[in-house]
Amino acid sequence: MEKAAVATVGLTALAGCVGDDDDANGDEEYPDRSVEMVIPFGEGGGTDVFARNVANAASDFLGQSFSFNNVTGSGGLVGTAEVHSAEPDAYTLLAFNPPSTPTSWLIQQPDFDIGELEGVAIIGRFPYIITANSDYEVENFSDLVDRFEDGEFSQIAGQGQGTMVDVVARVLRDEVGLPWEDYIAYDGGGEVTQAVLSDEVSIGIGTDSGALEGVEDGRMDPVACIPSGGSAVFPDLDTIADTEFAEEGDNIDTLAMLQPCYWAPPGTPRDRIDVVSEAVEQGIATDEVQAFAEDSGNVIEYSGPDEASALLQEVLETVPEVVDLDELRQS
Repeated sequence: MEKAAVATVGLTALAGCVGDDDDANGDEEYPDRSVEMVIPFGEGGGTDVFARNVANAASDFLGQSFSFNNVTGSGGLVGTAEVHSAEPDAYTLLAFNPPSTPTSWLIQQPDFDIGELEGVAIIGRFPYIITANSDYEVENFSDLVDRFEDGEFSQIAGQGQGTMVDVVARVLRDEVGLPWEDYIAYDGGGEVTQAVLSDEVSIGIGTDSGALEGVEDGRMDPVACIPSGGSAVFPDLDTIADTEFAEEGDNIDTLAMLQPCYWAPPGTPRDRIDVVSEAVEQGIATDEVQAFAEDSGNVIEYSGPDEASALLQEVLETVPEVVDLDELRQS
């Protein structure tokens, strides 16, 4: 999907000056109070880091602050369901990263339609990587496979069963040849990182941005980037596609590159979505966010509401073609 370039000039209006959108009763400017951003994963993970940094910068252009509410559970579906049923007034928004949460929805089949969410913006992209507790000095993916085969490791940590990380772990086991025996599930990427740092589980799967702090303090090592596009956070990290194991690279590439997005409840007026989206675009262009991107190695880029909505529909159509959903539901 082609990405829109970050615009620094030429926007039609500052979002903070476009507060003349009336509500359904015609008597309220938007926004006239703080906007809640629901993050359906724990604090400290890749989704949380992206959502907070970009939204905080966007608040200067929106003219109102964002408050953040981490609502965890069911691979992001608890918080997503909460926003799906929220008042469609653009005062409650949501952050999640296709293909992860849409895949959880496809597997778990909750009683709401995630495809009805309104896209607000795509704000970046980042891959899943494999990490290891640094005490074990795992050299690379081939070394990791050998040590699983020798019985030194048997467990791998990731987000809850039926989530995108669970799917990626199964592809690594069944198609790539990483012979883990037990999948240890946690609510979010932050909890996975802590499990690896504490050696509760020695090996984990998470985002590159979520792993950065643990790697920088020397307690966790990046072992391999899973999709072939590589990691902007760890640019020297080998990818699975660089190894002799990657005969099914297309599946890995489809599943293991995340695109963080903002969403609004079904039926949210497009004019209000546009106000938020313009503020996000301007926030991404700020020195603050660009410095965060450079310092952390994250890829932060803007695409608008239509692109976000199209991405969601694409994931919902293509993931069932790549993944055996019935097998995952029975696990």
